[in-house]
Amino acid sequence: MNDPKLSIKDLIRDNWVAANVSDVTPSIHTGWFDQKSTMPQITVTDPSEVVEGGGASGYSGMGSDGTPSQLMKGGVDVNLWCTRLSAERWLALTGSSTIINPKKCIFEMRQEIARIVKAGYESIADLSHIVWRGGGEIVETGSKPVVYRFAGEIGYSYLN
Repeated sequence: MNDPKLSIKDLIRDNWVAANVSDVTPSIHTGWFDQKSTMPQITVTDPSEVVEGGGASGYSGMGSDGTPSQLMKGGVDVNLWCTRLSAERWLALTGSSTIINPKKCIFEMRQEIARIVKAGYESIADLSHIVWRGGGEIVETGSKPVVYRFAGEIGYSYLN
């Protein structure tokens, strides 16, 4: 089995359509927010899993071969990050004179992830399905420039 966070990161990266996000292709990685980067980022981190309906035995049921099985339900944090850049810096990074509003960028990235997950909800070989669970916006005013963030989650399940 592959690591779900890597499979989910790859699904997002491989199906990203920049035209849906004001022509932005963010850095997509499994680390935490890179403060040195000025481009929008998507981080896929912190998987957590539980056995669904495991009861006292820890098993969810029996497989067709008579061995016990577990229905694992999990999720990964998917954080979206964007800062407001000066026109000169944005032009140098993207070649575009159109500056994106960070709030608009976060909203469009949320919509793009929801689109990708819905279209590929059964496309990861090791997972039964994935689902965009939404999340919440956070504005981190303690950093300069201000970081606009959306803390979301993609859920998944598989039989073990």
